[in-house]
Amino acid sequence: MNDTWTRRRLIIAGSAGLLLTTGCGRDSKQTGRAPLAPVSPRPGGIWYTVAEGDTLASLARRSGVSVQAIMDGNHLSGALLIPETRLWLPGATRVGADTLAHLNEPDVDLISPNLPKEKEPEPDLPPLAGGGYVLVPRSRWTTKPPGTNHRPIGRVTRITLHHTAEHGAVATLPDVEVVRRIENYHRNGRKWCAIGYHYLIGKDGRVYEGRPANLQGAHVLSENENNIGISVMGDFDKKLPSPRQLAAVQAFVEDSRDRFKVARNRIYGHRDLNRSVCPGDALYAWMRKTYRA
Repeated sequence: MNDTWTRRRLIIAGSAGLLLTTGCGRDSKQTGRAPLAPVSPRPGGIWYTVAEGDTLASLARRSGVSVQAIMDGNHLSGALLIPETRLWLPGATRVGADTLAHLNEPDVDLISPNLPKEKEPEPDLPPLAGGGYVLVPRSRWTTKPPGTNHRPIGRVTRITLHHTAEHGAVATLPDVEVVRRIENYHRNGRKWCAIGYHYLIGKDGRVYEGRPANLQGAHVLSENENNIGISVMGDFDKKLPSPRQLAAVQAFVEDSRDRFKVARNRIYGHRDLNRSVCPGDALYAWMRKTYRA
């Protein structure tokens, strides 16, 4: 495989000869089977509209669904909840009154929990072009290589789209800081070798290299083998990314298809392979129209 991309929409950011190799999911023992049939997130649970003062801990108490199950079911990367947004509560039948509300129990910030943060230098981000996207190699935003607890991805046969579904203050942070926080949680909180996604597409058209693409990711439970994970930064349940970001998404997915020889009908949304609302209703509808129509 040629280790330098020279396709029509790619601007290489980094030294010549950089091997562009490298989740929303967990590291797990792989089955090696074909992708699962599409799974609806709706059976076996209920939708809940977030109210002022709700926390993940209080919803877990009131619904009987664990905090982690709520996060995984909605692809939440942080603990802050936005009033009037909908959450899928897998396995729940009702949400009762919060009898412990007076205790004001805090949630744990799961995108950047109380973990030691490694000091990183200021990111050396490449300049943006007029269109398409710009690749930001892993070495541009972190000095730490992936850990040794990984396995090879194998021959890439599919690509899965996600969204980071940022909430609260996280949505106002620079993209590179969000990438670093997710990396910190995945490495130090979940003890993975690196961030679970292979690539994250920022709001300005920069594409951040996450976990090297020759390593199996951690973005779809039990479906990470042969599967490149691309996460679009933002919450796209009710709206699409900006035209600039969406153009970068399509350009990068097309170049990734070319690079790995992935068929159009092998582009998936997270919800196709596992029970999840990711990558959001709006982005998922765009993906279906673009690659399945």
